[in-house]
Amino acid sequence: MRCAAGGDGGPPPAAGGPPGAAPARPLNYRVALITGANTGIGFETAKALARQDYRVVLACRNKEKAEAARAKLQELVPENTRGVEVAVMDLADLGSVRAWAQRAQDFGHPVDVLVNNAGVMACPQMQTRDGFEMQLGVNHLGHFLLTNMLLPLLSTPERPSRIVTVSSAAHYFGHINFDDLQSQRNYDSWRAYGQSKLANVLFSYELARRLPVGANCTANTLHPGVVDTELARYLLPGQTAWWQKPLLQFGKAFSLTPEQGAQTSIYLASSPEVEGVTGKYYNKCRPETSSSESYDATVAARLWDVSAELVGL
Repeated sequence: MRCAAGGDGGPPPAAGGPPGAAPARPLNYRVALITGANTGIGFETAKALARQDYRVVLACRNKEKAEAARAKLQELVPENTRGVEVAVMDLADLGSVRAWAQRAQDFGHPVDVLVNNAGVMACPQMQTRDGFEMQLGVNHLGHFLLTNMLLPLLSTPERPSRIVTVSSAAHYFGHINFDDLQSQRNYDSWRAYGQSKLANVLFSYELARRLPVGANCTANTLHPGVVDTELARYLLPGQTAWWQKPLLQFGKAFSLTPEQGAQTSIYLASSPEVEGVTGKYYNKCRPETSSSESYDATVAARLWDVSAELVGL
């Protein structure tokens, strides 16, 4: 599946200064930061934006894997003139997110596109470094902190910017349980995953409501499809119940490739068709209706306040 607009095409921006040069205002090239960009749909999104001559920043927790992804991108997209950078941060460690985002704030380089892509799915009961349930911590809270700290760099009126958050159709069975947000009682990996993906949608909608018009910034979320990526690493044989194995093999045969799964992310990040569009949920490059709970503004506002308290904003 490839979207009609916003794929790998599009004219490059005007030439700017060399990679690594001190930023001038206004910059005449675009910058995209993508979390979890060393593999899967994150890597494919980075590749597509590099082909549009964005300066691409790969935000990853493993420096060696990130550097390998950077080398591969430079080999695959030699025509990119803006360069590929690595940002080492672990969404399961808010200290590392905060440290990198603070350095970005200090440098003051505008960001044109933020793709909140990294995630974990249906893992065993685990905690982040800060003591949060792993799926809520990585999928939602880490991205919540990163996005909020980067808002000053995403809110330059003369530069339209976009925040794209990768959710999932799993949000339809999600529910925000404020009485047990960290899933400490009767942990169920899929229930926790659904909650984290619903949190992604609620966060995107609430962010769209809170962004002032003058910020010239949009926030949208999406379902990438059922994609064969490392996201399913906790569902691999040896990590699942015996009855799940044939279902996994069957499902894998009908899964999208990472390139196919990245198309809606690429579309929302770069297509002129969605310039100025905000507060929407997309699937296959088209807006769709999300779950009923995702439109509950009271739940969204409460989740925002609770999240801000948890991450120390």
